[in-house]
Formats: sequence, C-alpha cells, structure tokens
Amino acid sequence: MSEKYQLKETAPFVQFSSVKVTDAFNDLFDIEAIPKQSLEDYCQQILNKIFSLPLKNIPAFIAHHCNLVKKPLLWLNKFEKLIELNIELFSGTRNQSRLLKIYTCLETKREKLESQDIDENKIKPAKKYINAESEERYFSFYEVQKEVDRISTDREKILFLTREKFAYERAIITVQYLQLPLFPKECDKLINEIETLAKLQEEEKSTELSEKSTVDFFKKVKTNLKVNQLVDVFIQLQREYFVDSRPAIEAENSEIVQLICNNFTDKDGNPISPQTVKTIMMPSKPEKRPKGSNIVDISKHF
Repeated sequence: MSEKYQLKETAPFVQFSSVKVTDAFNDLFDIEAIPKQSLEDYCQQILNKIFSLPLKNIPAFIAHHCNLVKKPLLWLNKFEKLIELNIELFSGTRNQSRLLKIYTCLETKREKLESQDIDENKIKPAKKYINAESEERYFSFYEVQKEVDRISTDREKILFLTREKFAYERAIITVQYLQLPLFPKECDKLINEIETLAKLQEEEKSTELSEKSTVDFFKKVKTNLKVNQLVDVFIQLQREYFVDSRPAIEAENSEIVQLICNNFTDKDGNPISPQTVKTIMMPSKPEKRPKGSNIVDISKHF
C-alpha cells in the first residue's frame, strides 16, 4: 500500500498523533509511534491509513486523531494540507470519491471544532441574565435575544429559537433561576412575535400592491363639466327621475360621494374633494347646484 501511494510531499505537522502499541492500540485507526519518528514517516503512515480505510470509517479516523493531539484544529489543518500536497495520488474514480469524502469530513469536523472554540471562549453572563443551567450549558434568553437581533431573516431567527428551546427541553436542568421566566416560554413568545409581525408586514405589503393595482387598472375619468354640474347629474338621477316609480339610481348620498371621488377627476386632472361633493348634495344647500343654462338637462332620456 505504501509503495502504491508514495508520499510526494510532507505537511508541517506540529504534533504527531501516533501512539505506542498497547492493549488499547486500535489497528484500524492508530499509527504506531516509533523512536525518533520523522515527519516523512508520519505523513506516509497517515496516507497509508486513509487509502486503506473503508469510506465509512474516514469520519471516525479524523475524529480519533483529533482526540489524540492538544490542538485538534491545528492538526486538522495540517492534515488537509497533506491531502492538498499529495492530491495527485487521488486519481481514478474510486479515489476521487475518497477525496470528496475526506474533504466533506474535514469541513464537518472543522465546523464542530470551531464551534467548540467559540463556546469555550464565550464569557458567561451574570446570573441575573441566566434562566437555567444544566450540567453541560446554561440557558440565557438575554443572550438568545441578542443573537436573534444579529440574524437577518425571520426564518433563521425562528429556526434558531426553536433549536434553543428543544435543547432546553432535552437537557437535564440542574438550576432554575426563578427571577426570570421559563426559557422555553420566552422563546415561544419571541417566535410568536416574529411570526405576527411578519404576517402584518405581509398583509401591509399585499394591501399596498392591491391599492397600486387598483390605481393602475382603474384610471379615473376626467370630466370637463364643472364639479357641481357632474354632481347635479347624479342628484337628478337619485331624486328627480324615476323608472317604474323607482329612482333612476338607488344610492345613499355617501355612496354617490364615493362613486364620484373614486372614479372622476376635475377638468384639470385633480382629485375631487369628497367634502365638496357632500356639500353640493345637501338638500339644505340648493345654491351649490348649477342654475339655468349651466344645468345638464337629462330629461330627454326619460
């Protein structure tokens, strides 16, 4: 195996993950530590292992060696460098699949290690901000809320909150600080708030689009009549002309006001004031209606 996959170039490993042969020696994963082991020998043995392992064992191999060194993330980076420097050994369809598997496992392990580093370096907040503690972690809605504020989309916010809530429910809580509300209830309240606001924003957006569509599709008609002449036409139809003993149009004053203002502009293209129309239509304001030759006579149609 070592002859077939001969090392092309070494990677600068700072610490070797090789171990002495004991009863606990794992033949599948472990590399034997030998006196004055050289970097070249160590790198060659790493290559021998990754080419001999079944694909399903590669994740466990990487995790195993990370556990054997003091700085697993550093070892992982050097391991990736070793693969990169000897990339030509991975020719052929089978070895390309092996290479893809290695890179996938590398990224997964790196993300996990980096996440652990963040958790270890994280400063624990004051107790007044902690809702509860388990053996493995603490639950602080104060910190959760700050993290939610950093997340850009509502979907990601809800996903994060849901994961935190489930983590609490899976945990064995050792301390519950009663001065603060229950952690999962706080998560649920914030999820509900996000969903409610999102729904309202969506409704507002839909309303704006609907109003815009109405404006676009139902353009107002410009009248070259005076406003009181136009209104008077509707007054005549409402009050003075009948069809089979019924008004030509049956509508309340408010409905006619809305009809005129929503569908007509004045001769200059300006909106017609609802208050103006309302005043003209008042029976107590006959002086507002047109007089004499200014009246649009519709009697010939009845």
